[in-house]
Amino acid sequence: SQTNGKGTWQIALKKQFDDHFTLRATGGTYYRLLNMYEIAGDGAGILPASRDGSENVFPLPEEGKQFDFSALWNGKVLGADNTTTVTYFWRHSDNMLQLYRAGLDYWSYFNDNRGQAHGWELQSNFKWKKFELDAKATQTIKTVQRRNSSVHYDWMEVHPTYQPEWETNVRLIYHPTDRWAVFGEMHYTDSYFTHYSTSIAGGLENYLAGKPTSNLTVYNAGIKWTPSPSWLVAFGCNDIFNRGPKQRVRSSTYSYEPGYINVEYPLQGRTYYATVKYMF
Repeated sequence: SQTNGKGTWQIALKKQFDDHFTLRATGGTYYRLLNMYEIAGDGAGILPASRDGSENVFPLPEEGKQFDFSALWNGKVLGADNTTTVTYFWRHSDNMLQLYRAGLDYWSYFNDNRGQAHGWELQSNFKWKKFELDAKATQTIKTVQRRNSSVHYDWMEVHPTYQPEWETNVRLIYHPTDRWAVFGEMHYTDSYFTHYSTSIAGGLENYLAGKPTSNLTVYNAGIKWTPSPSWLVAFGCNDIFNRGPKQRVRSSTYSYEPGYINVEYPLQGRTYYATVKYMF
């Protein structure tokens, strides 16, 4: 029954200098209603913002301003056909949505936050005769503030939760024939905070107050076969070295106490899969 509404605008500019190089930019405002998952949770580990429905404040739409600027290249690099896109992005948000641990055994989405996010994104693809290399990297830097009811609702800086600063993916593909492809892949996820709390002590104590996870690197591999343009058959293994379940989270906010323990919800580890796809 939420009937909130607001007009938004966006402008986009694009300049193609030649067949190889293009610049583009977009900017404007946004207004996003929360989805049911963000409002009501998943009925298990993620619950509404209050267990008592009479106290629960219905979440507000997230809104703000955003801008991005991209440089695109399409041409020859290192003897390969190459397409590369480098993007700088920026966003300022009110009612910013974040996932917080709200109790001993459950989490909730809150959007009594405001803040900014900016960073860079790189996407680059190289194609040689038999090999193909695809690389992606994203850096996201967030500054978040939350209302603090204990000091008359003044804003206080908090840690951004469940948002790694760095995330990268590199995939190498070998094509022995036009119908076969073998690939290997590395995916890196930087450490991220699982709690918004900060420490006035600053430095390491402030970092540990956010209950950070360890970083995670997983390796994937697989093989694809296209017997005809309509059929695709693939076999593979994700997280070959079973690193997901071994990810850890900091258990103490004090640097002199023991370090990391198991995360509450371990990631899925080594997984084998087979896919058959028919297109018509």
